[in-house]
Amino acid sequence: MTIGPVSSMPPPNRSGAWLPWLIGAAIVIGLAVASGLLAAWLVAGMRAVPPPAAIDASPRPTAGPTALPSATEGLPTALATDAPRFTPSPSPQVTIEPEPFVHIVSRGESLTYIAELYEVEIDDLITLNEIRNPNRIQVGQELLIPGYGVVPSPRN
Repeated sequence: MTIGPVSSMPPPNRSGAWLPWLIGAAIVIGLAVASGLLAAWLVAGMRAVPPPAAIDASPRPTAGPTALPSATEGLPTALATDAPRFTPSPSPQVTIEPEPFVHIVSRGESLTYIAELYEVEIDDLITLNEIRNPNRIQVGQELLIPGYGVVPSPRN
């Protein structure tokens, strides 16, 4: 039995295989840090924030009235105008209140009973009908029931 020619080349050296990976990782990390710093620099440059003013903690009395700072004080001249600012007024809220309906007082009914029947406040009944004495209502009297009242279901 014969074996083919034996190569005289030594096996590859694996001790330096980590070096390309280390170089690649260092490049990726360096690019990430550089792009983060660039992004932070761009964002910070877009909005100019004035340095904080020195705070004087000691109050000093003043003689006479003091002038209030104007609304445009401290703004760049391109933004400062003498024209008043436009503030839109809110649109009016329209609430539709249902029309009152009529109840004819029957024998044995009281204002309390009628208010409970239609699920309305007794004070609203008194006010709407201009009743002076709530204990004196008449059979056959027409009472206006506030529009928010519930019409009772007919009884069998």
